[in-house]
This record gives sequence, C-alpha cells and structure tokens, in this order.
Amino acid sequence: MCAHAQLTPSILLLSDDTSYRQAHSMVLLNGYGMIGANNVDLAFLKKNIYGGHIEDATLNKLASGSALLNRAGFAANVGLDFYNFSDTLFGRPNWGLRVGASSNYHASLTYSRDLFKAVYRGNAQFAGDTAQLGPFAGDYQAWQKFSFGLFNKKSLTSVSLSLIAGESFSSLIMQGARLQTTTLGDTVSLSYSGDYLRSDTLKSGWANGSGLGVCFDADYNLPIADNQGFISIALRDVGFVVWNKQSEQFTFDSLTTWTGVDVDNIFDLTTDTLDLPNLRDSLNYDVRKKSVIAPLPMSLHVRFSKFFTTTDYYELGVSIWPNRAAIPLVYVGMSHFIGKNFIFSEKVSFGGYGTWGIGAEMQWRPCGSWILKAGTNHLGGFTMGRAHSRDVSFCVGKVISKESDKKGVGEL
Repeated sequence: MCAHAQLTPSILLLSDDTSYRQAHSMVLLNGYGMIGANNVDLAFLKKNIYGGHIEDATLNKLASGSALLNRAGFAANVGLDFYNFSDTLFGRPNWGLRVGASSNYHASLTYSRDLFKAVYRGNAQFAGDTAQLGPFAGDYQAWQKFSFGLFNKKSLTSVSLSLIAGESFSSLIMQGARLQTTTLGDTVSLSYSGDYLRSDTLKSGWANGSGLGVCFDADYNLPIADNQGFISIALRDVGFVVWNKQSEQFTFDSLTTWTGVDVDNIFDLTTDTLDLPNLRDSLNYDVRKKSVIAPLPMSLHVRFSKFFTTTDYYELGVSIWPNRAAIPLVYVGMSHFIGKNFIFSEKVSFGGYGTWGIGAEMQWRPCGSWILKAGTNHLGGFTMGRAHSRDVSFCVGKVISKESDKKGVGEL
C-alpha cells in the first residue's frame, strides 16, 4: 500500500516556510496506485491479467513456496481538495473550511496453498487425498467521495464528512471448500459453502447511483517540543455504502460429485485459460435480490518524525487496513532538507499486501507557491519482474495568494 499517500505532505508541516498559512487558499491534487502480493511476483500477475505463457518451473516454484494462506491486493485513488485560509470560522481565526472529491478503487484476495496448486498444477497431485480449497475471500469496491469539513490552518489537522456514491461492489467468501479425488482419479467430489454478493449489474460507470453511503475522515498533526518534529494520525474511509435492492446474493452450500472425469483436466491452464468442464452448470446455489450494506475498506495511518540534525529527520510509521488480506505495513526512513523547500527521503517497508520494499520520495515547493510530491515504497517494482509489489503516489498543489499579495509568487 502507498502509506505515505494517505498523509499530509510533511514539507507543509516541517519547513520553516509557513507562508501558505497566510494565503487565500490551497488546492491539492493527490493520487496513488498499488498492486502487490506476498506469494506471486509482478511478472506472474501481469501474465494472468494480460495473458502469456507461464513456465512449468515457475508454477512449481510458486506452488512449493506458497504459504498456507496467501494474500494479494490492489488500490487506486485520485482526489482534489480545496482549503480556504481566508475566512474566520465560528469566530476562530485558526479554523477554515475544506471541500474535496475523489474516486477510489480497492480489491483484496486471500487464498489457500491447495487452491493455488489445484488451479495452476491440476488436482492429479491430490489423488487419494483432499485439497483444502478454503478459506477463500475476494472483494472489489469502487466508489466516489464528496467531502466537506474543517481544518486547522496551523497544523492542517482536519475532520471531514463525505457523501459516498457507490460505483461497483462484489464480494466472494467461501468459509469452506474441499476437493476430494479418488486414488484412481475416476471420481471427484467438491464440497463448498459461502456467499457471493454483487451490486446492481444494470448500472455501470462513475457515480452511477447503485449505492449511497457516508464516511468519516480525520487527520491529527501534533508538533512535538520546539517544533523538532510531529506525530500524525490519519483515519480514512470510516463508513459504509448501502447498495440498492437490485444487488444480488448467491448462497453456496452443497456437495457435487463428478464420475468418469479425467483428473488432469479438471483444472487446465495449458492454453493460459482456466477450464472447468461443466462446473458452472453443476454447482448448486440460491440467489436472491436484496439491499446490501457493505463497509468501506477503512485504514489507519500513524507516523512519527523527528529532526536529528538541523536538516535531517527520521520517520517511523505504520499503516493498518483491517481486512482479511492485508497485514500492517511498517516503515522506517530518513529525510533530508536540501534548502528549505526541497526534501529527499529514503524508506524501507514491510507488509500491506506485499513483502519487503525499498522506496524513495521527493517533496518540493518551488517559489513557495507550488507543492510537488512523488514517491514509491517499492523501487524494485519498476525494475524487476520478480518484485512482489509496485506502487506510486503523487501530490500537486497550488497556494493561491490573497488579492493584496499578488505582486509575485515569490512574495507568498
């Protein structure tokens, strides 16, 4: 995950140049994207998404090296936020109004070692045995957020309430699934139980109205003694979406047996496609339409930054996504002021949906009126197909001066 993309740019909190606080307003365009997994690498994910031949040696290595429970995830976001510094709010000169809009996408997946082996290496290896295909959980959500809130002009601490327009939702949870193959391979039995939920399939596209909800976001930035650093805490997407009555719930709970089946062909990826002969028509399930309430994929981010020289500071942080697939992402790094308006950072991280990562980030305020930020937790994701994660985050901001100050951006 792009943990740093969820937080207030540190150059606004640590730089000696605080002229933006006296400006009329500030606009920030933020974005990030991430894909990662703990077991499979990026080259494998790319071939599964776009197609391509996967060598047997690669599949054997991944199958033997997979964990009992594996995880993968994807996230993307782009949003625009407007901060009004000019007005006094409720008689408090340090508080202002902020509004924002964003589009958000998130997916996560957990799957067992036996499921990976059965799908990619066939079930012949389980002849006379039982493959534990569960537990399995996969979900995808897309939503748009329209926010209104308050912020502190000195610390950029803020709270926001958002109206959520749901775009799409799907969730498959299999509490139990077992595939039993006889020793001779002439009979295969699949037992399964679980639920599949999906939003209205007749509606598609941005803010299509298939779901409505609300959520809460907050940032708390606390300077430490003598302004030698700060502590930041951020909550994101604490809320839910009510998907309309055209949403569907599929319930699975049955035992299906096939006799006279070629075991090697139950799961066949020789043509780079998944082939399940007669499987779709053989599974037993109930389906009904109903309104569905689903929580948003909330997250919690905490960081601690402290100067150890006049121009260098270290940073420790953790990001938590409380879902089945992600583990806490922890990171440590150092940052360096080059002049008063440029920061370069290097970080080491572990967790999220992936594993280890080495990252870098730059933050720049040219002329004090622009804010530029770009970084990644996984430099290897852009240079090595064997890497497990790839991510990027960015921020482009503009400080808008008051009418009386528009003699030049350098005077902000």
